[in-house]
Amino acid sequence: MTQNDIFTFMDSCPQPTLLTTIDGIMVYANSSYKEQIYFGQGDRLTPVIDNIIESSSSEPLIQANALYCKYLESLFLKNKKTTIKKELFYYKQYVTLRTIVSVDCDDYILLMISEEK
Repeated sequence: MTQNDIFTFMDSCPQPTLLTTIDGIMVYANSSYKEQIYFGQGDRLTPVIDNIIESSSSEPLIQANALYCKYLESLFLKNKKTTIKKELFYYKQYVTLRTIVSVDCDDYILLMISEEK
């Protein structure tokens, strides 16, 4: 599978979808992710979740939600098995799927986010 295949798949998803390195650095995000969650925060050399934590310092609830997301990601990285979890973020409840995707012999994290209705 090529990186282009992954990007095409992500672009076809209506829900926010993000591809990061194992260290959490953004590789690619579909337009839904950029519009609903990312808002162009931070630089691309800092882990995505750390950018959100830093930019939400004046909003303790959002910061706490981001810290919980970081905790869930650390658990995921310990066993590297696909996980589906409920998370709160930006005052909404989401179901997230994290899985490892191998592209050109490198592993990445694919995160798909679906808002609970």
